[in-house]
Amino acid sequence: MLLTSNWREWYHLRHQQSCLVSGSQFEDYVTRLLVRFHDDFVNPAPAGTLGDGGCDGLADMGRIFYACYGQRPGRNAERELQAKLNSDFARGRESWSSFHTWIFVTNAPIGPETLKTFAALQQEHSEGSVRPLSMRIWTPDDLWNKALSTFSQDVLNELFPGAPGVEDLELADLLPLLDSLGESDDGEDVVTAIRPVPPSKMDFNELPEGSRLEFNAGRLMAPRVDKWYADASNPSLYDSHGERFAEIYKAARRVAATPAEVLERIYVAVAGANFRMDAKRANAAYAVVSYFFDACHIFEMPPVGLGSAHAAAN
Repeated sequence: MLLTSNWREWYHLRHQQSCLVSGSQFEDYVTRLLVRFHDDFVNPAPAGTLGDGGCDGLADMGRIFYACYGQRPGRNAERELQAKLNSDFARGRESWSSFHTWIFVTNAPIGPETLKTFAALQQEHSEGSVRPLSMRIWTPDDLWNKALSTFSQDVLNELFPGAPGVEDLELADLLPLLDSLGESDDGEDVVTAIRPVPPSKMDFNELPEGSRLEFNAGRLMAPRVDKWYADASNPSLYDSHGERFAEIYKAARRVAATPAEVLERIYVAVAGANFRMDAKRANAAYAVVSYFFDACHIFEMPPVGLGSAHAAAN
């Protein structure tokens, strides 16, 4: 599934929460991220009196060196951060000759004294010096922007399980259709007039006004749904989806108290819990569910003649 900005924001929030830890917990969290960011990342285990040489991980065949510091509450944070940055760099420079990039990852606020120390080290190892180095400080925002934001959904789900609406879908093979509907601008490829959902069926099933508006909006994308099924490699895909919609509808009717609740359960089966947090995903769900509503796979058809009688009464 392609993640829109609203869905990525959920993972971003989980990342920010994960950074609100101290000491070794933050360092362990950073290691979990970097193992997935670099395919050759290794965090050396301390070796007796040699320790780890100020290194919390090497990557890119030893060319990238990571040092990590999780803030310790109740201490002089600025002075301790300054000292940690300085000592980690000194130990790393002395112990490791292979790296060209030194990255200091921390969740502690970067104060003026720490920044002065860092700038002095950058100048000492600038282009033209005995050992030129690229030096960077990464904050939690940098971790997100430079690393996590590049991860696939599978990796993000592994790191932050439980994303709303992406697991345990009853129609998971509809996700490519939802994604394709969400990628296009609404209405750009609609070349024919779209009639509204038949009011007689809406009335007969007592769907509320909000549901009618959702369906009428969703039906603007019906031509795209037609095309997606026509282009599907499996010619029986539409029929199998129709059968599943009918089963989901029947199951929802057995436990739901109102037609609106039945519809909501169908939406969740198609697009996942809290699908409305993503406007494009919600519109795609309306389109697909209204499509199968019109095709008579879900909800009941009114008796013959009810539509004309309803029209005459209005």
